[in-house]
Amino acid sequence: MEDLTTVVAPSRGISWQLRNNQKLVGATFLLSLIYWNFGYDGGIVSGFLAMAPFGNTFGSQKLPTGDHVLTPTDISVITAVPQVGNLLAIPFTAIGADRLGRKKMVHVACAVSLIGAVLQTAAYEKVMLVIGRTLGSMSIFLFLTLGTGWLAEVAPPELRGSFASLSITVIDFAAVVTACISRGTKDLPGSISYRIPIGLQLVWPLMISLGAFFVHDSPTFFLIKGKDDMAEESLRSIRGGYSDTEIYAELDALRAQTSLRQAEADVAWNELFKGTNRRRTLLSLSIANFQQLSGIAFATNYATIFLMQVAPGQDPFVLVIGLAILALGGAITGLLLVDRIGRRTLALGTFIPLFFINTVIGGLGFVNTTTHPTVGKAIAAFSLMFGFFFAAGFGPLTYVVAGEMPTGRLRNKTTSFTFFTLISFATACQYALPYLSQSNGANLGAKVYLIFSGWMLITIVTIYFCLPETKGRSPAELDEMFAAKVPARKFRTYVCGTATSNFIAATTAKSGANVYHEETAAHKD
Repeated sequence: MEDLTTVVAPSRGISWQLRNNQKLVGATFLLSLIYWNFGYDGGIVSGFLAMAPFGNTFGSQKLPTGDHVLTPTDISVITAVPQVGNLLAIPFTAIGADRLGRKKMVHVACAVSLIGAVLQTAAYEKVMLVIGRTLGSMSIFLFLTLGTGWLAEVAPPELRGSFASLSITVIDFAAVVTACISRGTKDLPGSISYRIPIGLQLVWPLMISLGAFFVHDSPTFFLIKGKDDMAEESLRSIRGGYSDTEIYAELDALRAQTSLRQAEADVAWNELFKGTNRRRTLLSLSIANFQQLSGIAFATNYATIFLMQVAPGQDPFVLVIGLAILALGGAITGLLLVDRIGRRTLALGTFIPLFFINTVIGGLGFVNTTTHPTVGKAIAAFSLMFGFFFAAGFGPLTYVVAGEMPTGRLRNKTTSFTFFTLISFATACQYALPYLSQSNGANLGAKVYLIFSGWMLITIVTIYFCLPETKGRSPAELDEMFAAKVPARKFRTYVCGTATSNFIAATTAKSGANVYHEETAAHKD
């Protein structure tokens, strides 16, 4: 009888990657750093909107003392109008990334970010500030779209959720840093109090651009371009410690993605809504857009001024630091759980608490917190709890789902469209919410959370029936299951012919080997 060799594909958990695959770890760190600008921007907005020198410089309402303060219109213009930059960024992300690659487009995003930061730091007029923030929003859109697709394509399938979840961890860590910076500068005299945190935006794109010189574009990008040799080189650079059999099998699995070789120039936007792609596009849009009326605006851009309004007598800057720390803890929790318990379980396990938190805050909003300060403290406490559960659920899932739902050939366009709709929805919310909540607007205060509560109920029902479990599945497996129209609740148990283990078996069988493939545990060695 012929002697056969048994090949076992061992588990490749996070600790193994840290020890044996430093290039992947380095590339992942750089790609996650792309999200820093997003977290930092949201944090500084929350801080400087509550600083008196900022209001005195850019506010349009003049007080009897001669000082100026921000009106709801001022706040909406400063936070919402710059989102036009996202519209300007769409052709760069959808077309530029497909043609030039994500690496070159990251350098473009860094250049745009630097120009925007310079204008914001030097601004003494609202127009100049808004132009600078518009360029900043453009760069953030580029970073979000490029980073989400890139991370999804370089991560091993069993760790894709954890890698994508680094995005929200970095975002929330940036928010903690920003909250501390704003707390430290808020009492400085004059405009220096807000120009220091704004000016620090110059540092991050320089770091990202420098680091981008040391990473490859993703293997999927090179396969789309028909550059198989470069795809193999790229894959080998981020699969240190993997055998040739595993690398060739993963390349074969990547090639098995539907219509991967079709020229990107031939991909029309309406393909996102044709056939099975319609379902995949809607799923990519789902988590990202559901988050916008979850109450997140009051945990980011409007956190400081909202807490100042509902919790009189408390230091809102200290509360925001607490909020940011809890959100960071939630982000780390989500990172650890997303590949252990799966996307559906994590979503439902965090969205249901958010529904109850929003309901409680909205109900407490009917009590006058000036005469009942304890209620104000309770609202603040639940607001901080909101930060934890949001970051643990919406935080990682927004980027995980947006990155892994599209097929490889449509990933750039789908993620671009996803983040465009996300930010368009966010812009509408940012423009409307100050009028609804502020005392010089509709003065709903915390009662606005009842709107968020109703929205979360709709979100929970939709996710339960529509979101499939994609944990540990390769891109080719997802293509197969969507093509077969597998119901969402059967994704977890569906057996795929395009599983990576089958490609390993096929590769080794050529040399007469039997293969036994161990299932890879996301966080075990």
